[in-house]
Amino acid sequence: MTAPDTAPAAAPAATGPRDGFVFAATGAGFTALAAEAARHLRATNPGIPVDIFTDQRLTDPVFDRVHPLDRSWFRPKFEAMRRSRFQRSIVFDADVIAVADMTDVFEVLERFDFVAAHEQRRNTKGAMRQLTRPMPAAFPQINSGVVGIRKSPQMEAFLLAVEQTILDGKHGRDQFVLREMLFDSDLRLWVLPPEYNLMAVRQVEVQGSKFTAPRLLHLPRLHDHFKRGAKRLESPAAVIGPALWQHIQRMIAADMTLGGSGAPLARPVDRGVFGGMRAIAANARLGLSRLTGR
Repeated sequence: MTAPDTAPAAAPAATGPRDGFVFAATGAGFTALAAEAARHLRATNPGIPVDIFTDQRLTDPVFDRVHPLDRSWFRPKFEAMRRSRFQRSIVFDADVIAVADMTDVFEVLERFDFVAAHEQRRNTKGAMRQLTRPMPAAFPQINSGVVGIRKSPQMEAFLLAVEQTILDGKHGRDQFVLREMLFDSDLRLWVLPPEYNLMAVRQVEVQGSKFTAPRLLHLPRLHDHFKRGAKRLESPAAVIGPALWQHIQRMIAADMTLGGSGAPLARPVDRGVFGGMRAIAANARLGLSRLTGR
């Protein structure tokens, strides 16, 4: 987060809807995937306008407005963020499935200019990539698959500079560019909890009732069918498996921050015979109590 004495960038006078969701996609495949993501988003976050920026002809009623892209390239999200008609926008990649309410992000954008979650796979070559100089590990890349912005002249200038840096450098990625430019900016940055952009979905297997539930799953496997021979996966259960999907639904029902019951919830790794045997291997007394239900 930037220095606490940095003033938020001043927002312009409102000229359009205050809050809105935005997708950006190029190509027929990703545009169709964005439409499916938008349906999940409307089901879990009703009443919020949903727009898309795309290079495809599109008349899908799931979108309130379809905006033709000025540039067709692999990172149309920066144009979408710059041109969004909303004062506070949450911009998504196409390979996401919203599973719970996340409109409270708009409240955070009352105070901060740019919000996103950390890149969760930080021990990779991509996450270690630098732009012009080494960055501290304590300020890692953000994952640009879900980004909230507050409209302002400063924000527009920042996004344009990031976009131009990627284009001029012919960089095939954007997150390492964003990392350094956010570090050097005066924008007020807030890092969202991982459940607002959950890529490491399997970590939910070790989460019980003390953990808040995922709001949005970021699942690159949703576009595996673009590769020859791969089957299209259309539902969360098809991507992550029915057992884990059921557990996520139970987490949502128990999550008090979502109006849930707060009821105790066992972790999937602790359930059944295999859960008990696993616990026995780690702690015999605890494992036996779980296996016998005592």
